[in-house]
Amino acid sequence: MSDAQRLIPWLTLGLLTVVGAAGLALGIQQSPHQAAFQAAISNTLAAPSYSSLLVTTGTQATTQSLTWQTPDRIGGYVDTGKRRFYVAVIGSFEYQSTQVSTTTGPTNLSFVKGASQPASAYDPVKGYLPYAQKATDIHRSGSVYSFTVTQQGQTAKFAVTVSGQYVSELTINATGIHVDLTLSEVGSAPPVTLPAGAKVRSVSGGTGAAG
Repeated sequence: MSDAQRLIPWLTLGLLTVVGAAGLALGIQQSPHQAAFQAAISNTLAAPSYSSLLVTTGTQATTQSLTWQTPDRIGGYVDTGKRRFYVAVIGSFEYQSTQVSTTTGPTNLSFVKGASQPASAYDPVKGYLPYAQKATDIHRSGSVYSFTVTQQGQTAKFAVTVSGQYVSELTINATGIHVDLTLSEVGSAPPVTLPAGAKVRSVSGGTGAAG
């Protein structure tokens, strides 16, 4: 697909890239609360499914409502302004609906199908939580754990809320942008499939009902 059609504007906080090996991983010097925090991060990333709501405000406001299903499925919708696209990655293919209004339901829509990156590459949970695994200066206030990430002279402040064994919310504040990621249905999210009545057209041509 063309850049204008690319599925899911993943990780719209552009100043962040994946923290590499230079990040100091927490080891045997972890305090008990840091160990519990890291366990919640690991449990969430390893969960077979979850639903997420990612709201980004700043230069361009977007909302992504997505469901992850191990090992290779993610789907939901992306809102930008008054536009909505229903999206899915299933195995090695991605699907994006025609543009609709934010009040339009998902049934009986037309989708374009094309080759995809792995579904995990579009999952904001798997994009953001690894920062917490590499954090070295973590501060706790109740169930909220905070830390900062500085890269290329820019700093983002993270706050991660833990509920039970899992992460329930992550917020990021940086210059000109705010990200709020809420997780639910961890381990019990519904299966990821194309919506009912979906009509699929391959990038190379051809149409048909979703199977």
